[in-house]
Amino acid sequence: MQPVTLVTGLMAANIFLSGAAFAALVPFRAIIGIEELGLSNAQFGIVMALSALGGAGIALLLGNLSDRVQDRRSLVLLSAIMGALGLAVVWAIRSPIAFTLAFCLLLPFGGALFSQSFSYARSYFDRERPARAEITMSYLRAGFTLAWIVLPPIAGWVAVKTSSFGAAGLAAAAQVGCILCVALLWKEPSSRVGIKKQVDESGALPPAHLPLAYRFGILGVVCGSIGLQLNIVALPLVIMQDLGGSLADVGLNAAIAAAIEVPAMIGWGYLALRVSKEIILTISCVVFAAYFGAVVIAETVLQVMFAQVLAAIAIGAFLGISISYLQDAIRGRVGLSTSLIELTNVTAAMVAAGLFAVMTGASYATLMIGAAWLCVVGAVMLALAEVVRRRI
Repeated sequence: MQPVTLVTGLMAANIFLSGAAFAALVPFRAIIGIEELGLSNAQFGIVMALSALGGAGIALLLGNLSDRVQDRRSLVLLSAIMGALGLAVVWAIRSPIAFTLAFCLLLPFGGALFSQSFSYARSYFDRERPARAEITMSYLRAGFTLAWIVLPPIAGWVAVKTSSFGAAGLAAAAQVGCILCVALLWKEPSSRVGIKKQVDESGALPPAHLPLAYRFGILGVVCGSIGLQLNIVALPLVIMQDLGGSLADVGLNAAIAAAIEVPAMIGWGYLALRVSKEIILTISCVVFAAYFGAVVIAETVLQVMFAQVLAAIAIGAFLGISISYLQDAIRGRVGLSTSLIELTNVTAAMVAAGLFAVMTGASYATLMIGAAWLCVVGAVMLALAEVVRRRI
């Protein structure tokens, strides 16, 4: 087997399994925290906000380090180990304190596995296959989404047969698989990726400059990400508490969206060869706002399932294109640029947690209204980014 093929396979497996861990846990984390462990909405929101703050700090630290270390694989492995430990704590020690400590101290490191994996992969393929780096990254991202097709029904079945903690155990097992995949990279010496070649003679890295257009664009991405986070947290509760659905319905909704996201993501990726990333992200925010409106007026779980078509189209564009968009933000600093992925995610999670704590009432659909307006703001910011980019 050629070295590039081996590394590509291991990274694809690692990213798929990291997606599997997310897909197993995320739809059930609010149910675990609120319904199983008895946290109030405000307490759960605070835990998620603290987790997001920790994630922001870890993302900056690891993103900066990844441009300086001699071997990026070590940071990917560290993230995988910490994530597995945090998920194991949630599954094995079923208490509010363990849940809080895992999400605030361990899982922020585990959350960085996504950005560190893509930082490593982008650096590796830029070196080994520069002509195919972009398309390879798109397929890796599609692999992450594919996990959301496979795992939610399995996690829902496990939760029904055991409890929602079973989903956390399934996530921990997937994260252990990530550890094995990353560890196997050491069998191939050429998989080592270290300090960037463009470091100048003085040993300094290129300056971290963020163009004005990207400042508007990143604000737009953050707004869209907040909407995505609110959907992840609130949709299971809308289905179960507002519409009288079941745990199986939660898993099925996530799987329906993911099944459409994969072809949508590939389609948006090819469109990005002809249309600017800012325009595609603007369209995705508009479609996402329409989806939230559809959920607000939905009266049955079946109607919410049909609305997942809109969600999948929007999410396929947003998640697929935002990665390459953010990785190009800071020229010559792929590690620091990739950390923007995690920074936008954790910033969005923190804001979403705060909104969850203060906006929930008799119906969780209120959160969907807020998410719709945030996506409208995101669309405006991304449209401004496109205008500024064209004028500069």
